[in-house]
Amino acid sequence: MAWKWNEILTYKVAVGGIPGDYYGSVQLMGNGFYALLNFRKSGTLPTASAPVSIGQQRFYGFLDFQQLPVVIDLLRNEKPVNFGWDQGNPNFFQLMTGTEAVGEGDGILAAIE
Repeated sequence: MAWKWNEILTYKVAVGGIPGDYYGSVQLMGNGFYALLNFRKSGTLPTASAPVSIGQQRFYGFLDFQQLPVVIDLLRNEKPVNFGWDQGNPNFFQLMTGTEAVGEGDGILAAIE
């Protein structure tokens, strides 16, 4: 099956003791789209949900807590960022930035070098 992509327009991050051995979570929101990514401290990751539509498309996925800083970095520093999943297997999901030129750098820091 094909991949389904949505642009992330806003997000929320929560960190702390969450029942079920979770370290934190990230909520991703876009036009008609919502995803909740939970980050586990240990153990086997649960299966991601097949996206459901309840007024908007909803996705629930799970990642290891060590990936949380990378996800937050992408959300804070890149634009656009899209969230996608394989419609045949929702355990295959990812965040992807927009196309950038090679060597573009990080804004003002690139100009100083």
